[in-house]
Amino acid sequence: MNVMLRLFLPTICAAYAALCFNVGQAAAADTGSLRGFVADTNGHAISGAHIKAELGHSSFAATSASDGSFTIELMQPGVYTLDVTARGFQRVSDDIVEVSAGETSVVSLALQPQSASAMATLGRVTVNGTHALSTASAPTTDLDPQDLAGRGVEQLSQILGDQIALTLTRQMGGAPGLPESASIRGPDPSETVVHIDGHQVNNSNTGDFDLELMDPAEYSSVQVVYGIGPSSLVGANTQGGAINFRTIEPTTQDHGLLRFSAGSFGTFGETAQATGTDGQLGYALSWHHYTSQGETRDFSVIDSKTGLPIDLGSGVNALSTLAKLRYTLGGGLGFAEVTYRNMTASRDLSAGLSTPVNLANSHEGGVFDTSPGASDETTTPAFGIDLSLPVGALDPSGAASATVVARHLTSTIDESTPNVDPALNPYLIDQRDRINDDSLEYDRYAGDSTLTLEGDVRAEQLTAPVVLAPGPPTQSQTQRSFVARDEWSPNSHLHYTLAAYSSRYDTFGSSIDPRVAFVWTPSANAVLRASIGSGFRAPLLAERVFNPTLTAERTTEYELGYEARLGDGEHPVSGVLNLYRTNLRDPIFFTVNPDGSLAFLKNLGSVVYQGAELRFDAPLAGGTELQAAYGVDIAYPVDDPFAFDPAAPNVVAGEQFQSIPPHKATVSAIHDANGLLERLDATFESSNNELNRPAYAMFNATVAETFGQTQIALSALNLTDQFDDRFTLPGAGVPYPTPSGLSPTDAFSLQARSVSITITHRL
Repeated sequence: MNVMLRLFLPTICAAYAALCFNVGQAAAADTGSLRGFVADTNGHAISGAHIKAELGHSSFAATSASDGSFTIELMQPGVYTLDVTARGFQRVSDDIVEVSAGETSVVSLALQPQSASAMATLGRVTVNGTHALSTASAPTTDLDPQDLAGRGVEQLSQILGDQIALTLTRQMGGAPGLPESASIRGPDPSETVVHIDGHQVNNSNTGDFDLELMDPAEYSSVQVVYGIGPSSLVGANTQGGAINFRTIEPTTQDHGLLRFSAGSFGTFGETAQATGTDGQLGYALSWHHYTSQGETRDFSVIDSKTGLPIDLGSGVNALSTLAKLRYTLGGGLGFAEVTYRNMTASRDLSAGLSTPVNLANSHEGGVFDTSPGASDETTTPAFGIDLSLPVGALDPSGAASATVVARHLTSTIDESTPNVDPALNPYLIDQRDRINDDSLEYDRYAGDSTLTLEGDVRAEQLTAPVVLAPGPPTQSQTQRSFVARDEWSPNSHLHYTLAAYSSRYDTFGSSIDPRVAFVWTPSANAVLRASIGSGFRAPLLAERVFNPTLTAERTTEYELGYEARLGDGEHPVSGVLNLYRTNLRDPIFFTVNPDGSLAFLKNLGSVVYQGAELRFDAPLAGGTELQAAYGVDIAYPVDDPFAFDPAAPNVVAGEQFQSIPPHKATVSAIHDANGLLERLDATFESSNNELNRPAYAMFNATVAETFGQTQIALSALNLTDQFDDRFTLPGAGVPYPTPSGLSPTDAFSLQARSVSITITHRL
């Protein structure tokens, strides 16, 4: 027996080993794997990050090694939802990845530093070299201001104006230095909420925020959230969307930056930055100085009133500073942070507010209606305190299962307008707007759901003697809001978001606004979104002084979106289509007298905003990429306001509001490889645009080369010299149809072709 066992034992063992090998091969063939790398946004590896991939009730997890790498094997094929946590960094939980049998999916995760200032999920996730699709319920565009600054962009408004479904409203003209504000999906900038580090900065005079001279170098990201999808925690006082400008954050490793730019019209920019961490103390410091002599300098004309020669100019001098200190608590699970930022600016508006009497003679020596010595002087100090603390037990990754964030901001905008006629408009006046904003937020992460509760109290005091007359020169209001939101993913294909916003304003009363969104992901290559909700726009302090009976505008919005990667291969094309409709009730209509004073202000009738947004991104071989977008932005009154009140504005039911282009398109051709960047951007706007000009196209270009830690960029704006008329041309714009006939408009001008060189050195 022993002899036979010894004879057949090798054969039996070999057969068993073969059987085990075949079973293992079959198991491996029926499963897939996930391999990836976790880093911060500067490309530095993050060790100890916890990566969890969930498919229904199945969950797979891994922890990143010292080089940021991780691998998860023997995963059941399917669409997984990723949840990524790391101490000191923002959580990523909205992105999906598909695992196929017998294949390895490669994931790259870039985490943002821990922050209390985000409106929506942060972080960049790529799968097999292409961006992962998100299950967020609201369409979002994330811009990289640091990249823009390196390419010579001196003002964020230059890039925001190129986004589809966003109109850069120019209240007084297109000259540099004049006020600019953003309107998302509609004609009214006061219906778009603007945040800086998550705090609302819209004022109660005009309801918007002047974007002029916002320096890209001071910001780490700009989030544009479209519509009222509940994935954003922005309050219900919005109808088109929201923009959040996030200042730079402390980094886990020390970084420095020096940047110098010089360009046409005597324009110079200097930037110095430092970020890092020393022990438990993190810091972010930024200093930026911008000066420009302007296209119009020492331009001598004859004043139409006095007959005397006047010199016009358009120079700008602005200085922005930022200091942020963060003390880490709980081994990286929480932090306490203080922030100070300020911008002081002096803008010569004598050219921007002057117009030629004879359009055929707008040269030096011509007769002009002038504003000699007109300028705008502003200072905008802000001080903030943030405290983020973990509460409850830690999850298996060591991350907090719940957090509490308390925030405070005190900000002031002081504006002085020497030699500007106070009756000219409500934007260029002597005013002081002071805001105190306090909020408390609770987030709980529990398996397949996230619960968020947030309360906010915002007190504002506006001093504007001219605008608020005949009432007291100082008016105040307090806004209180509370939101409860639950994000639930019962499986990898279905994602729900439910939110309810409760608001109370001491100017008009209360509002309850529910919102719900449904996201279906049939595969990792397709996402279908649908949402419905309500919102409002509160009457402004300046409006209620004129008409104390004003109440809030109210809206119901419907949205449907589809996002997909089209085709397989190494460089698949991705596309996004969003459709929306906003029904607005009790809109606030107004008219003004020839001297600029209000003549009529009342809630009347109803309005519709509707449109479509289509975006394509086509990566090609060799670092080349094509991006294209097309938007339809329709906004019109349903009822004729004149039928309700003979003093109402001259608008017609079913007719597009003035200065909102119904069609807008952008195309970008980008080549970025081996340290060389080449980029050409084109933007098209149809007639009825904010310049009151015929349909037009604008072209910008950039060439940049990187040498080690130094980048040199050559940029050109307005390559074709579009609308380079220096001054606003009275009555020369495209006429706007009204019930009483064609109404003349002023043609706004843009700055001429400009070229700049920017040198950025990273330390």
